[in-house]
Amino acid sequence: MNKQLLSGLSEVLNHSDSENRIHDNQLNRLLIEQTGAWAVGIWKIEGENLRQVLCAFEEGFPEQVAKEFQQQTVQVSLAHTQLGIVNAIVNGRPALALAAEQQGDLAKSAGWLNRFGARCSLSCPIVDASGNPLAVIAVSWKELYKETDAVPQKLLSIAKQVGEAIN
Repeated sequence: MNKQLLSGLSEVLNHSDSENRIHDNQLNRLLIEQTGAWAVGIWKIEGENLRQVLCAFEEGFPEQVAKEFQQQTVQVSLAHTQLGIVNAIVNGRPALALAAEQQGDLAKSAGWLNRFGARCSLSCPIVDASGNPLAVIAVSWKELYKETDAVPQKLLSIAKQVGEAIN
């Protein structure tokens, strides 16, 4: 993985002033490029909530939808398990949401995916060396993937490396 991306993501998660990094365009660009994302975000666990520390969108992403998503996911309760980001943390495993699955366990993520014009998303827990969850990274793609495909596997690798780097 790109060392600049790894150090940037580690810094975002290590520092309490990470709110200031949400609009770091270089880091956002690198993350979009490395994950092939249409949209990408990182949320840090704070008590019973997830707090957004990074949110970025590919060029051409609907501006109003991006604004609404950022505003509505600044802080997310861990009770909202129909969102992939919460589901991944609560269950301790990646959560693959499909836009076509409006009635499933990840129905709220499916709703956002449809608004995004995306076909799927993968939310991956970022854990420390002891396996304790610290944060979650989520990527939405315009393409339809299975978790075992190369692109989602790269995201899983990024999540693992970031967790290792912040310990």
